[in-house]
Amino acid sequence: MEEKNTSMEKGTNKKFSLGLWVIIGMIVAGVVIGMATSFVTVVAVKHTSDVNFCGSCHSMKPMAAAYRNSVHGGYGDSGIMATCADCHLPHESTMGYMIQKIRTGMWDVWVETTHDTSKIDWYERRNERREWVYDSGCLHCHENLLRGTRPNKKAFIAHKAYFSGKLLVEGEDGKEKAKCVDCHKNVGHYQLEKHLPKLDEDDYTETENSSEH
Repeated sequence: MEEKNTSMEKGTNKKFSLGLWVIIGMIVAGVVIGMATSFVTVVAVKHTSDVNFCGSCHSMKPMAAAYRNSVHGGYGDSGIMATCADCHLPHESTMGYMIQKIRTGMWDVWVETTHDTSKIDWYERRNERREWVYDSGCLHCHENLLRGTRPNKKAFIAHKAYFSGKLLVEGEDGKEKAKCVDCHKNVGHYQLEKHLPKLDEDDYTETENSSEH
């Protein structure tokens, strides 16, 4: 009887030990898969956010060229560079950033493959800069902007009004809070007009949704 009980206890211990190792194995596998997925995601996000990737589309080549000649493109004493995603994606939250990145990317691919991008009126599209440049992106880098502009009285007064919400511009529905690009109209793309194709007026197309940025 005692031998039978001992045998049952050993069997129970083996099952418990096997189950424990299965659980440990699943946890380890989950951690490895999670780390691998995170790594791939981070690398993918990084490599699809810079000018080399965004500028690979034919319609974006003028913007890429102007960007490389701008301070934000690294053309300056500081050598600091902002990526396309730093300006053209919202930075309020990681979820919002990723959703807009996927949405914008899919839309741009659709436009590049189904539209004649040579007929887009980029001169007119520049007036829509407020839609495709996010203040949260600017402030993600210029996080100490108000204090940093103190030595320049004119810049300090303007940015103080901006942060207080008192700097207003004329919008479609009347006065509205100013955005960074309302004052810094050509930021990020130095002398873009020199790189844009010259089109006849008859070639312009009025496609409201021709491209995301």
